[in-house]
Amino acid sequence: MVTTTLQAFLRTLGCASSALAVAATLSAGETESAWPLDDGPEPLEISRDFHEPDSQLAAFMADLLRDNPEIRAAKEFSFSRLERMPQERSLPDPQFSYRLFLDTPETRVGPQQHGFEISQGLPWFGKRELQAARAGHLATGVSWRARDLERALIAELKRVYFDAAYLQEALAINADEASLLRRFEQIALTRYSTGEGIQQSVIKVQTDLTRLADHRTALREGLDAARWRIAELLGGPDADLALQPIRLDLPELRYDKSALEREALERNPDILATEQQIEADRSWVQRRHRDSYPDFSVGLGYTDVGGREDAAGMLNPPADNGKDIWALTVKLNLPLYRGRIRAGVAEAEHGLRSSQQALRRTRDRLLYGVRESLLRLESSAERAGLHRDLLIPQAEQSLASAEAAYATNRLGFLDLLDAERVLFQVRLAYHRLLSDCWISLADLERTIARPFPGEAPEEGTP
Repeated sequence: MVTTTLQAFLRTLGCASSALAVAATLSAGETESAWPLDDGPEPLEISRDFHEPDSQLAAFMADLLRDNPEIRAAKEFSFSRLERMPQERSLPDPQFSYRLFLDTPETRVGPQQHGFEISQGLPWFGKRELQAARAGHLATGVSWRARDLERALIAELKRVYFDAAYLQEALAINADEASLLRRFEQIALTRYSTGEGIQQSVIKVQTDLTRLADHRTALREGLDAARWRIAELLGGPDADLALQPIRLDLPELRYDKSALEREALERNPDILATEQQIEADRSWVQRRHRDSYPDFSVGLGYTDVGGREDAAGMLNPPADNGKDIWALTVKLNLPLYRGRIRAGVAEAEHGLRSSQQALRRTRDRLLYGVRESLLRLESSAERAGLHRDLLIPQAEQSLASAEAAYATNRLGFLDLLDAERVLFQVRLAYHRLLSDCWISLADLERTIARPFPGEAPEEGTP
């Protein structure tokens, strides 16, 4: 008896598997590649995707993209979203049921003892493909979000790096000014000791030296903080980062503002991610509309029927005595609660409109970002050029003239100190403006998602 039942079960399983495979094929309806996985970003390359002012920064950028834990986490999350597609495309698990009749029903050909059934749920045509398409767009969008994070962290690295360049120059200027003031201090002390100078001159220069020492301490603290932040961005906050001297020059810039704005709207990862979200929402709206259609379930059942053992059955056995029963079942749900379905469609449509407004807001923000970065860039570059070409040479000439006049007693010591202070303040301002210029370039590069300064890519290049 057990052997017969097992053989029946195996026959049921084999027949059901074949039937369910055919049903699943008929249910698919669409191809297996209805979503644009090729729209995702390619891996970044430092030499291709970013401007490299020097080899030290290029090495830092490569380390950041390789080792930063925030980037690694974002990429792993994007990989996890890719695994949603086969889940959304998959059929639900088949259902197996077993029936044991506690009070066996008697039939003409014998009592029904127990039965098996295997069934497969089949969503309405296109539901699975729309779910998979939505998952594909969401996964691609998450990949673009990861790309946006990479570019954001590279831009932050550049901002910290260029600020460190200013701090290094400021420390060098501080040392030059301190050296000059110590020379002036000796002159003031000598004149005071011979009665040619006054004590106020000595006190004044010593006060300035103390001011420089305090400023030097603040600059060193700022440079240490910059080194620690760079090390953290590179994924090694405990490392003792060696920061070599950074030399920046005023870049020669030629650009088309309208072209940069167009590139930002076409290439920025935030735009591309939001566009993928919109496509995902469109797929979801279509999918929720299909809730109006029923889902099916197809099954194959087997019932074990025993032979008749009653007196009449044994005396005159009926035709097909003890013949087992095979049954094909079809079920479908009835989507009668239209309010729930309408609410689901409305929810999806609101989500779509929200994403469309988010895209509009992102475009406005990027246009503002391009214009604001260019404004800062133009202002910093123009003022830095003015300092380099006019103000610094004029301040140097003024200090040289003041020294000559002081040597012949035609100028007071305090006037000499004023000329010295003006020169070093102008030098500090120049390097601050130069650093700000490069920081503006880094912000603009992130917004347009390509190297800047650098040649614009060919038409159609992502």
